[in-house]
This record gives sequence, structure tokens and C-alpha cells, in this order.
Amino acid sequence: MARKRKSSEPPVISDHQSGVRSLIASSRGEEHVAYRSLPEAKTDPNGVVIFEGDYGGQIYLVARAQYVCCSEAQLHNLLLELDASAWADPEGARVHFESLPVGAGVPGGMGGGAVAAEVWVHADLRPHEPAIRSVLLGKRTSVQQ
Repeated sequence: MARKRKSSEPPVISDHQSGVRSLIASSRGEEHVAYRSLPEAKTDPNGVVIFEGDYGGQIYLVARAQYVCCSEAQLHNLLLELDASAWADPEGARVHFESLPVGAGVPGGMGGGAVAAEVWVHADLRPHEPAIRSVLLGKRTSVQQ
């Protein structure tokens, strides 16, 4: 017999889900849709890639999954580059694949983020935005290149 979760019990969060956004959605009675991979997110017209640092305490980047042409390995390398310049805690840096429509807010620390038509970059990282976009498009392998 399956055990029902009591309303006072916290939800179980899978490794591929953002703890922050999962808990916020749960508290609002909303569903948090998270995918395990970029190809899976690309099947959703609202699929996005979210870079977070500080265990969700910072949102670095939000990109529409359809915009991303690089590999997942390149996404992780880009995340580590951005985290090194913004927070420098690779243990707390994660790439998440979720479903959010254009215009939606992305809850997280430091003001969170937003889903733009292509890419949203945190204000502190905007000087690197052209290089970030080039990495996402698979035109270069590093922001430092």
C-alpha cells in the first residue's frame, strides 16, 4: 500500500530538481516541472536551462532550451566559469532543466531571474553576455577563450 504524504511533511526532492524552486512551488500548491537532461527540456516548448549558484542563492543565467546548441558538458563548464567569477563555490553550483514560460520569474536568491525570449543573464555577469551567448550557441568553448 502506498503511503500518502501528510501535508506537514516536506516534499521529496530529486537530485535533478532545484530545492529552492521545488519548495516554493510546493508551498504554493503548484507543480514544479524539472527535467533530467537538455534533450528532455527541448521537447517542452517552455523548456529552460537555469544556472544557479550558492545552492539556489544566486541565479546566474536562464536560457530557453531551444536556444542552446552546445552540449551538456559545455553547459556544466560554462556554469563553473560563471560560478568562479560570481560566487566561487562549485559544490553549490547546478544546472537545472525546467519548464517555465517566457516572462516567468525564476525564484532564487539575489533577486532571482527571469525567462526571456532567448537568454537572461544576471546583471553582475552582463559584461560577459556576448561570450556566454557564443558558448550557448556552440560557437566557442569558454567565456575566457
